[in-house]
Amino acid sequence: MRRTGLLALGAAALLFATPPAALAQAKAPQFTLRTAHYFKEDHPWHKALAFFAKKVGDDSGGRIQIDIFSGGILGSEAQTMQLVKDGSLDFVVSDPSAGAPFAKELDFFALPFMFHDYAHWQKSLDGAPGKRYAALVEEKTGMKIIGYWGGSSRNVLSTKKPILSMADMKGMRLRLISSPLKVNVWKAVGAVPTPIAFMETYLAMKSGVVDGMENESVAVRDMKFYEPAPFIARTEHEFTVRPMFMSKKTFDKLPPDLQQIVLKDAREATVFERKTEAEAGVAAEAEMQTKFNVKFNSIDKEPFKAATKPVIADFAKSMGLTELLASIDEVK
Repeated sequence: MRRTGLLALGAAALLFATPPAALAQAKAPQFTLRTAHYFKEDHPWHKALAFFAKKVGDDSGGRIQIDIFSGGILGSEAQTMQLVKDGSLDFVVSDPSAGAPFAKELDFFALPFMFHDYAHWQKSLDGAPGKRYAALVEEKTGMKIIGYWGGSSRNVLSTKKPILSMADMKGMRLRLISSPLKVNVWKAVGAVPTPIAFMETYLAMKSGVVDGMENESVAVRDMKFYEPAPFIARTEHEFTVRPMFMSKKTFDKLPPDLQQIVLKDAREATVFERKTEAEAGVAAEAEMQTKFNVKFNSIDKEPFKAATKPVIADFAKSMGLTELLASIDEVK
């Protein structure tokens, strides 16, 4: 009896000596949430999602656990966005255009030359235009945008010669995703758009099926696209917008205090991701230039902007987003 009493007393002392946060961590999480992306674990998105998952776990006292599925294991971007829309998946970071089949407005940020530079990109997304767009997407799709990630600039790669002016684009067979918007944009500058699957692009350039492609530096380096296409013109026609989407169904299941933790930590993860992605882009460019002799060149963007302006205006009008596009242009 005495031994049992001592054991109980010792257990009680241990209980009171243990910090409340540690006790909460020891319990099974109340909510186990899942997020997905299609890159490897060394990609900025994965690093930022790991940062987000840890922050949410710590700040919720272990009440929320977030599991990350990388490398496209849960499906393509289009498939995972559909899952988030349906509430079967809780978060995804994705090119929003992947969801265009169920909401045409998700193609909006594929419009080229929307942002003047990186600073304008950041101010627009963090300001009134970004909030307005997020509200529209939530209403149309049931997905909440809880952070705007990305910011990498997309440029034109060529296999045969440098692209020094828009005139050099005339007749160029340019690999694109199968997007009517992108096809019309690049037709307007004189290229011959050629839709080809992403994973088939390297061989298509190497075999001469296409004369080049457009993409951002981290992907170019990681996929070794610079091998068949060693010339890169800094068209900067697109600063990528890659939202972190959350299922509204999931968000609404969380109690108010956990909702606020998720939103707060998503903001912190967004700052972390942007910095990480910017650093990765600089490192990728430096590596391609110094190790692989890739040639970057500047280019006059004004002819590109003039040629594509009517396409952009028509497309924004078709989505009912003319005012939103104008509001982005007005951001200073």
